[in-house]
Amino acid sequence: MARAPAHEAIAAALGDARRAVGLTGLRLGGLESEDLTAARGEWAQRASLEAFLIEPSRFWDYYYPAAQAILDREPGPGHHALVRLQRCGALSALITQAVDRLHSSAGSSDVVEVYGSVLTHRCQRCGERYGLPEVGTMLEASQDGIPRCDAHECNYPLRPEGTLWGEPLADEAITRAWELAGRADLLLVIDSDLRTAPISLLPSVPLTRGAELIIIGHEPTQYDRYARIIAREPSEELLVAIADTITPP
Repeated sequence: MARAPAHEAIAAALGDARRAVGLTGLRLGGLESEDLTAARGEWAQRASLEAFLIEPSRFWDYYYPAAQAILDREPGPGHHALVRLQRCGALSALITQAVDRLHSSAGSSDVVEVYGSVLTHRCQRCGERYGLPEVGTMLEASQDGIPRCDAHECNYPLRPEGTLWGEPLADEAITRAWELAGRADLLLVIDSDLRTAPISLLPSVPLTRGAELIIIGHEPTQYDRYARIIAREPSEELLVAIADTITPP
């Protein structure tokens, strides 16, 4: 008997699941450069906690243009396909390593951003929050290249709200991700190489309970041997085909 195409097999597995959870990586739709995922890349060196603390003006000189490029992106077909899968009940929630908020922009709900976002920033003294455009205005007016809080004459340096290289992930996001994985009967991994802890450990949570694992992506992972289905296909096209199978447009 011929094996069913990947999109049909994955659609059938999602249809059988009662609580399927998606985990998306940085490369969904090819929107993230590999540098953001590489420990020795420029992002890891210049957008790190160490760089922020030791050379804040150089940090912002690199970080702001990179964040602005991310802000200019728009959701792709894969993001919209995941919205359709959520709305029809095939996926109950999304966990993402992406920092671009494109899942939420596309319309997904219950998105857990384990690395936070590069698009929002906060004052470390008073907690006031700012969007990236506001930070850009502050940088233009800054004499030392550092954006500072303008609430109530606070004037304290801002920092990105997302996690920087070299610091732990936010407890709330990790706790929520583990809760979702612990309740899932199917984990759908999309474009994540599952190499960076603690997210690299996440699939072990549902696997220890006998839940199913499906992996979409070109990069091999340490969990491939445990997966029910592995699809080495372009994720966006495959997600659209899965959504079309489950909920025809």
